[in-house]
Amino acid sequence: MKKKDKIPEAKSSLFFKIVLFAVFVCAFVFVWFAGYVMADTNFQRAREKTSVVIAMEPQAPAVFDVAEVIEVRSEPAVEVIEAQFEPMVEVVAVQPEPVVEVVEEQPEPVVEVVEEQPVYIVEDIEQTESLEPAQTLSQEPLQEAALPAEPKVFYVAVVIDDMGISPKHTKEILSVHAPITTAFLTYGNNLHTFIKESTNAGHEVIMHTPMEPEGPADLAPDTLKVSMTDEQIKTAFLNMLSKFDGVYIKGINNHMGSLFTESAEKLDVLMSVLKEKNMYFLDSKTSKYSQGANIAAMEGVDYIARDVFLDNDNDYEKILKQFKKTENIARNKGFAVAIGHPKSQTFAALKNWLQTLDDQSIKLVHLNKLIALKKASEK
Repeated sequence: MKKKDKIPEAKSSLFFKIVLFAVFVCAFVFVWFAGYVMADTNFQRAREKTSVVIAMEPQAPAVFDVAEVIEVRSEPAVEVIEAQFEPMVEVVAVQPEPVVEVVEEQPEPVVEVVEEQPVYIVEDIEQTESLEPAQTLSQEPLQEAALPAEPKVFYVAVVIDDMGISPKHTKEILSVHAPITTAFLTYGNNLHTFIKESTNAGHEVIMHTPMEPEGPADLAPDTLKVSMTDEQIKTAFLNMLSKFDGVYIKGINNHMGSLFTESAEKLDVLMSVLKEKNMYFLDSKTSKYSQGANIAAMEGVDYIARDVFLDNDNDYEKILKQFKKTENIARNKGFAVAIGHPKSQTFAALKNWLQTLDDQSIKLVHLNKLIALKKASEK
């Protein structure tokens, strides 16, 4: 009885295992099938998306890629793609024809425009009758640019003071035919004769006006002094000018005069007379405290100052160096004024220096012209 009981029990256990195995196999098959279906569905969707993107490409190669994809795809996918993208395929197929026509036909009008419509440069709207092509007109500015620029000119005025005192040295300076400026003292010898010879030599003549210095010195009888009243200064100055009667004097400079030029009050009296006579004032700058520039500007008198003294030493080589210094100043500021005296070595150095002017950009001019150039540059 026990053995029989064990047999059914074993049979039921085996049956249970078979059923359990079958259920496991069915579940595995179901899961595998479901996964396959979902993967296939996702794959088909991905293919549909990929097909849509390829079909939307406007170029011809994209159409062929769509056709290849359509052949591989399943039937439902083919039907959907054919229904959706037939118009797109037709548009892509039609589009290249007008593009080709435009490319082929475009060069002809471009060539016609270049040949038949030359470009014109119109410089003046009112003068359009003499228009020429731009190629012809553009040659003129190129030719102008090729021209060499004119060299810059620097101006120098050389003033020789104390003219008329030493007849010998005065005659040496008068033998120099160049645009220099000669400043004659009011008490010189043979004043009118020397002034006439100076004018004939091409010189400009100014009055070398004695003025009071700071230290002791031998003064001329008609020296302007700070102790004078305003009327005395005017009277003394007009008496000096009367010695040049018949000679047109355009300006003056001071002989000595360090003390007098430092006095703004006394110098103003002199400047007022220069203003009435339309004469300029060359400041010899015998004092660094000279009020000449300030008073001349206040009175409206043309003014210029000395830059270099040439011959503090009557030495030929030193005087030549001073001429070179004058040139350098002129190159730096455009002009320079040098003052010398009728001395033997000054005369020799002056003649030598004048011969070098042809080889450089320094131009020697009268003092009145230099003042005019200075005024023009300041406007």
